[in-house]
Parts: sequence; structure tokens; C-alpha cells
Amino acid sequence: MNKLAQAVVEESLHETIQETRLDSDQLYLKKKKEDQIRMKLDQFAKELSRVEQQRDKH
Repeated sequence: MNKLAQAVVEESLHETIQETRLDSDQLYLKKKKEDQIRMKLDQFAKELSRVEQQRDKH
């Protein structure tokens, strides 16, 4: 393989690796965000339940 062809192949491989890392990072960030949303929803549900119990006692 001549040097130009080798450079093109290496650059393409490098770009593929970078895209894979970006995809992986995006998936990680998406999962992290989803986990944060679930945690907030759980907190909201607990607070709502607490308020409903207090209201029912009155």
C-alpha cells in the first residue's frame, strides 16, 4: 500500500473511532439524563404521596 492510500485508510479509521466514541459518549449522557429524570420523578411521587396522606388525615 502506498503512503497516500495508507494515510487515507488511517484517517478513515481515526474518524470511525472518533464517531464511535461520540456515540458512546452520547449514549452515556442520555442514560445519565434519563436517570436524573427518573430520580426527580421518584422524588415528586414521594412528595405527592406524603401530601395526599396529610390531606386525607384532615
